Amino acid sequence: MALRMPRFIRRVMALFTWRRRDDDMAREMAFHIDALARESVRAGMSDDEAQREARRRFGSVLRQKERGHDVKGVPLVEDIMRDIRHIARGLRKSLGFTTAVVLTLMLGIGGNTAIFSVIDQLLLRPLPYPNGEQLVTVYESFPRSTFGTSARRMRNVVSPANWLDWQRESRTLRGFAVYRAFSGTLTGVGDPLQVNSQVVSAEFFPTLGVKPLLGRTLTPEDDRPKAPLVSVLSHRLWESRFGSDPKAVGRIIRVNDVPVEIVGVMPPGFRFLYQDVDMWGAIQLDRNEAWRQTAGRFVNVVARLKPGVAIGEARTEMEAIGARLAATYEFNKNSSVTIVPLREELTGEVQTSLIVLYAAVGVLLSIACFNVANLLLARSASRRREIAIRTALGAGRLAIIRQLLVESLLLAVVGGALGVALARLSLDALVAFAPADLLRVPELYVDRRVLMYALGLSVMTGLVVGIVPAILVAGQSMVASIRAGGLTVTHSPRIRQALVICQVAMTVILLCGAGLLVRTIIALNGANSGFDKQNVLTMELVLPGARYKAEQRTSFYAQTLAAIRALPGVESAAAANSLAVVGPPRGGSWWHRLGTPELPPPERPVTLIRVVTPGYFRTLRIPVLRGREFTDADEASPNQSFIVNEAFARQFLKDIDPLAASVKVWMQYTNPYLPIIGVVGDVSEGSVRDNAQPTVFYSHRQMPEFGMTLFVRTSQPGATAAASVAAIRRIDSNLAVTKIRTLEGALAESVARERLNALVSGAFALSGLILASLGLYGLLTFVVAERTKEIGIRIALGAPLGWLKGSVVGGGLRLVAIGAAIGVGAAWLVLRSMGTLLFGVTPGDVSTYAAVLGLLAAVAALASYVPARRAAQVEPLVALRQE
Repeated sequence: MALRMPRFIRRVMALFTWRRRDDDMAREMAFHIDALARESVRAGMSDDEAQREARRRFGSVLRQKERGHDVKGVPLVEDIMRDIRHIARGLRKSLGFTTAVVLTLMLGIGGNTAIFSVIDQLLLRPLPYPNGEQLVTVYESFPRSTFGTSARRMRNVVSPANWLDWQRESRTLRGFAVYRAFSGTLTGVGDPLQVNSQVVSAEFFPTLGVKPLLGRTLTPEDDRPKAPLVSVLSHRLWESRFGSDPKAVGRIIRVNDVPVEIVGVMPPGFRFLYQDVDMWGAIQLDRNEAWRQTAGRFVNVVARLKPGVAIGEARTEMEAIGARLAATYEFNKNSSVTIVPLREELTGEVQTSLIVLYAAVGVLLSIACFNVANLLLARSASRRREIAIRTALGAGRLAIIRQLLVESLLLAVVGGALGVALARLSLDALVAFAPADLLRVPELYVDRRVLMYALGLSVMTGLVVGIVPAILVAGQSMVASIRAGGLTVTHSPRIRQALVICQVAMTVILLCGAGLLVRTIIALNGANSGFDKQNVLTMELVLPGARYKAEQRTSFYAQTLAAIRALPGVESAAAANSLAVVGPPRGGSWWHRLGTPELPPPERPVTLIRVVTPGYFRTLRIPVLRGREFTDADEASPNQSFIVNEAFARQFLKDIDPLAASVKVWMQYTNPYLPIIGVVGDVSEGSVRDNAQPTVFYSHRQMPEFGMTLFVRTSQPGATAAASVAAIRRIDSNLAVTKIRTLEGALAESVARERLNALVSGAFALSGLILASLGLYGLLTFVVAERTKEIGIRIALGAPLGWLKGSVVGGGLRLVAIGAAIGVGAAWLVLRSMGTLLFGVTPGDVSTYAAVLGLLAAVAALASYVPARRAAQVEPLVALRQE
């Protein structure tokens, strides 16, 4: 005999069949209802009794599931796995919703993961030396300096005599190794190669605590004056030039035409401060007290805190030592000592940028979360009737919340997985785009730590975006939802509006920050550096000291420049000891004007020094304001002279005729008073950000430098570069020509950090704008769908279509206006911390804020127009039939 189900059960199952729900949980509930109903019929119950029993038994089932068991006592973990399978099938059938959520979370989580990877490697991980947090760099410092006003500019290199005193007197630091940069040409192993090196004291490698991969490091015997020259190679140079041959240790190579023995090879990845250093040699300083009388400050110092010593204690001690030395030696008058942790030395230039970018990507993730929460609210609205029926059948609130949270977590984990892939691609692009020494790491990667961070972020994001929609849906009115029949939502409009307002506010902050950084790049690129950078080719040369004495150096550069000037397309050519704006000058020194009282050394005025060849000012088109520039006749004449820049004349010679003054500069063993023959325009030194400093120009014959930068003004930079290298090789085939680039390219590299900030923050801001626009579009689309009946009635009663469109667009713009007002106020407060990253613009720049608001209004109007147009196309009869 066929069993007849109670009427209540049949109606519920018919409802699910008529609605053709694809939700597997609904089918599972129907299955349990059917099973319980058949059991009640077999027991002889009436329809009403069966209905009460089904409600009682099904509610009991749900309570068991909430306690951790299903109908058959299956553990909660298996129940959740079944939920995941059901949800995954449902999400596959809602590809539009799933794709929108996953891509949104991919942007937020991927950007966050990429920036965290950089911060982790630069700021959070231990330094690549044993107990690396104990390492510090030690500087001399001066409270007053003519080289700028920033605290970083007040640090100065160290006198060897002071270094020796620090070694003897300090009780908080040990090691005290010195190092300085050195560039040499490696020959005899393939083509000539310019190798960036560091010459270091014997304490260097023991202080860092590193061991060689092969051979040994430097010993005290190697570091004696006039000891045989030895070197330690980087692993990269050993691989590229020596084919990873273990027999390279002990081999004699030539550096600047001087024989040098290879005594060791460092392990892969070893670097100190700079990524492009490939060789370390002994500095071979004479460790006596004569340095204070015979030379100035020219070495850098690295030391290690003794175990248990805090850096504050070391600073106090070293400042006391510095004060004693300042009181004892006139050379040290007004000087002190500054200690900087090695991590700060490594990350000082990018730390602020990273913190700002991490904050920006946090804002982007918040925008993504608001957007996903809005999408989940919209999705839950379409499922409210189904959830209400489950509640009517006895489903507990916790069970519903659990299923909705599992859905949001599943979406977040998938978005996080794609975000990790996006982060990996972003890191590759970041390394390729950034200069090698900007990030101070050879590569950026996603490892286990970053993956765990991404997983934790994904789970947290899933909970954040899912908890509010889940609670709202689980707490909705069962009766109102069933009666609504899918047309009205009572719980979400204001919440969704608030989410859109938050998105807009945060987008304004991102857009304003990115706009300020873009304005900074524009200002840096447009800043007047004092010369014409167009169509100028640059390249660098270093002559080996063993073969080139002073007169030979002068003759070589004169011959080289003459050969380059003869090339097709070349207008002029000259050389200087460093690259204007990008490269620092040779250094600073005291100077004195003839006929004025001579002050003791610590109180003498200081000037920067630049060494140039004839034609330098003409080639770079630096204006000669008074007098003349150096000529070939000056090179041949026994009489020498100086040229000064406008800043020097303005600061030191404002009351006299500069061309009537004679000065001497303490730069060489003999420093006679020489006349000033010209005053030239100012050029920014070190960076476009910095003002021109008082500068004295030497002719190359007066101070024949080994290394010079060539400047070639040409109409054919590409062809001239190859022809210039060929011309140099014809004169000396053993020279390495390096850093061949245009002056425009060199200046672009000098603002790489600012350009990187603008690019990354701009990408985040654009992503935030897109997400906020989609959020606004989704809200208005939902509102239009919700008001279909009302709109149909208004159209039937003759409401103008323009009015309908305007009401929808106006509603969207009102939300944007509220969010924009909040965002502008927040941006004004938050972006003040970016002051050090800006140039030529202030954090409260009105034009930037106005441009952001204009862009936002245009995008918001576009996002609002499509739903408005859809509202105007509603057919009244169709809208009324939906009820």
